[in-house]
Amino acid sequence: MATILIIDDEAYIRDVLSSRVERMGHTPAAAATLDMGLKILNKDPVDLVFLDVNLPDGSGLDALPQIKQSPSSPEVVIITAVGSAAGAELAIKNGAWDYIGKPFQKEEIILLIRRTLEYRNARLAQHQIPMLETDAIVGKSVLMKACICQVAQTAANTANVLIQGETGTGKELFARAIHDNCRLTHDNYIVVDCAALPEALTESLLFGHKKGAFTGAETASEGLIKAADKGTLFLDEIGELPLSVQKAFLRVLQEKRFRPVGSSTELVSNFRLISATNRNLDQMVDQGTFRQDLLHRLKTFTIDLPPLRRHKEDINSLALHYMEKLCTKHNIPQKAMLPDTLKVLTSYDWPGNVRELINAIEKAILSEPDLPLLYPMFLPARVRVFHANEDLREKKALHSTADPIENPRPIVPTIPFESVLSLGNSPDQIPSLKNYRNTSLERIETVYLRYLMQNTGGNLEAAARISGVTKNRLYFLMRKYKLPLR
Repeated sequence: MATILIIDDEAYIRDVLSSRVERMGHTPAAAATLDMGLKILNKDPVDLVFLDVNLPDGSGLDALPQIKQSPSSPEVVIITAVGSAAGAELAIKNGAWDYIGKPFQKEEIILLIRRTLEYRNARLAQHQIPMLETDAIVGKSVLMKACICQVAQTAANTANVLIQGETGTGKELFARAIHDNCRLTHDNYIVVDCAALPEALTESLLFGHKKGAFTGAETASEGLIKAADKGTLFLDEIGELPLSVQKAFLRVLQEKRFRPVGSSTELVSNFRLISATNRNLDQMVDQGTFRQDLLHRLKTFTIDLPPLRRHKEDINSLALHYMEKLCTKHNIPQKAMLPDTLKVLTSYDWPGNVRELINAIEKAILSEPDLPLLYPMFLPARVRVFHANEDLREKKALHSTADPIENPRPIVPTIPFESVLSLGNSPDQIPSLKNYRNTSLERIETVYLRYLMQNTGGNLEAAARISGVTKNRLYFLMRKYKLPLR
């Protein structure tokens, strides 16, 4: 028997899911806000969380890492609006187990709960991941832990790996960690920056060449592919590999054989391939600039590294780690970081990711190398300006929320039906009968529903009984007129 938590501000959704959970023999728990849900998660063990995206006190997606980091580390299913492809995509990219759209079908709820709990039980039954050498990778957030788990999976074999992520997210660090932890390859670790390869010499550099194969080939060269034999070949920015070379390289991956430029003899190289890119290779395939068959070969395993803005909880450890390294590099005394400095760092979105953070830390420690503390004023201007703007916005929002005169709380109107049907005072203000009928009906239904929900305390069962319509119809009307379900 599992414990399943439903975090949704709509009472009807909580009731439907709780009822289904009970009928399946599990224990339901419900919360109308993120704060209530997190309190439950930190107090009691939970196996599965149904999490709404839009909640009164925040975004479910933003809170997903915090939920995953709670003591029981539950699986999470995101609740999205029906037909919301964007919501489904965000759910998957944010590390959710799955998503479900409103309104629910009984069968899909049952199947989803069964599948998720089967996976959770199997995962918990597995042995712990072996210790890895990942000292260069800094971060203990849920997202980074998931990536490190993938390093463990890929280090246990020699299958091809594609590492995807924005510039500065640490793709080369992860590639090196896979190689260092793989006992099936030798020490050969060959790095190739595809963006820096001269197109005219790409084949020669990769496959090698025979002496005299072309003008300037005064000596033979074995090439980088041969140099990686029994080791790892890391192709950084593989999206930049010329289309003309991709076909030849595909054969190397398939056969582990290749022919140097100008040679009639085939050579063998048994290497493990790790590729990295900050480009959308699927989109490049659609555009005809990357071979689909090669892409399939590259991504036996795929690791998607998150941008730093999605795991800001790692900024503290990252900043301290690189501050220590950079002070040692520049031979200056070690510094301490002020809380104010850390606050500025965590408020910034870091479009350049960890690489940009490192550059900012380096600039800061070199501004006043002899001072023992790292002050916010030493950080780059763009970082401080961003923090200042965010701080002002937060203060303005707090002030306006606390001002009862400028921002009065919404009051449920008690409009008499007669006033809803009032017409204009002159002939040119009189609408057509059809428009008048539709507008009046919408206003009447809106007033009625507000009055109904106010007097039933948001209880859909009671509201449906009084109004004489089904709960599904009532739910549809509340959604249609964008009225809150209490």
